[in-house]
Amino acid sequence: MKELFTIDTKDYNPEGRVHRRPSARAIIEKDGRFLVMYSQKYRYYKFPGGGIEAGETPQEALVREVREESGYEVIPGTIEEFGSVLRRNRDAHDSDAIFEQENYYYYAEIGGSRVQITQEDYEIEEGFVPMWVDNLYALSRANRGSLRSGGDPALIEREMRVFDLADEAVRARDFARDEAAAIAALGDEDYAGMLAFVRSVLEDHQTEGGRGANKLEFGYSRFEHTKRVLGWAKRLYEATPDKTGIRYADLMIATVFHDVGRGVDSPMGHAKAGVPITRDYLRSRGFEERRTEYICALVGEHSDKFRMADPNIDRTLLMLMEADCLDDMGALGLVMDTLIVRGRKENATFYDCYNHYCRYTVPMQKECPMVTPEGKAFWDEKTEIAERFVSLIRRDISLFD
Repeated sequence: MKELFTIDTKDYNPEGRVHRRPSARAIIEKDGRFLVMYSQKYRYYKFPGGGIEAGETPQEALVREVREESGYEVIPGTIEEFGSVLRRNRDAHDSDAIFEQENYYYYAEIGGSRVQITQEDYEIEEGFVPMWVDNLYALSRANRGSLRSGGDPALIEREMRVFDLADEAVRARDFARDEAAAIAALGDEDYAGMLAFVRSVLEDHQTEGGRGANKLEFGYSRFEHTKRVLGWAKRLYEATPDKTGIRYADLMIATVFHDVGRGVDSPMGHAKAGVPITRDYLRSRGFEERRTEYICALVGEHSDKFRMADPNIDRTLLMLMEADCLDDMGALGLVMDTLIVRGRKENATFYDCYNHYCRYTVPMQKECPMVTPEGKAFWDEKTEIAERFVSLIRRDISLFD
């Protein structure tokens, strides 16, 4: 199991005997809320769980401890590893000994039934009660305020830090699940497989020039850009009433591959460099030749943004171009430019960010390349957000507005 961190108070005799008491603890989420135990006596929170008895596996102990503490029944088949925390401190019951505890944390789900709580004496003495909460990070802050409450400080700190890590991990897991569901909903093609292939080509290849070099100051990812453009292509398609001439599946595929050429070194530019990669992939998957060449044309021509003004431009190509333009703008552009300022200047100030917005972000946002009413509507929304944000920043940092 992955080690999350170690808590070692070093307040013990290093030559002392070691008392080991491993434990298993559960991160249980249901309907967006988390099951925790609250100590009414010392006013801190912890995940349900406790010591592993002789002959028990950590998973078996997890099921038993959650049942005894909270009354809820863990479904064994749902248990997944999260991480472990090693704790070492002077034994509270033997000053010459070291208390060493490996704490194993697991994701788990519970069933609908509930049994009677059968807590141990110390749990009753501390007044532990099960609670459902919707913000683990808030519990981390609450535990920080309880470190001097009289409870076990190493335990409180351990749970404080795990709450913080679990909050980040659960949010990332939920985002990934939502994203996977969105990709699965795109259509019948193997978009997940295509994205995995494009990611393999793009990963570890971050060579860019011009504006792109600034993006690298904070680890800009071309693959993440590809997924965002895919989202904009879908939104544009869904917002367009008249879909005549727009080939949805080909649009989605071309969007997935539109930047794959950035994964190779080529003098012809990334759009043209992506064509043979796209062609080889589609042919290997049995795509009909005419369709393959049409998708490759979309990939090879998507950077020719000057063609957006052509009234006879292919509507599928135009939608790909508009989707590509919509990324990195608006709220996302403000965040990106803030990170760029910080990357350029170690001690960047609020004024440095504001100055960059005024000189670069907002003027660029005002240069609307959109052609379709749907594209213009999305662009106008992004422009309004950027201008409003910058006006509020000016007010916040100035004495005179």
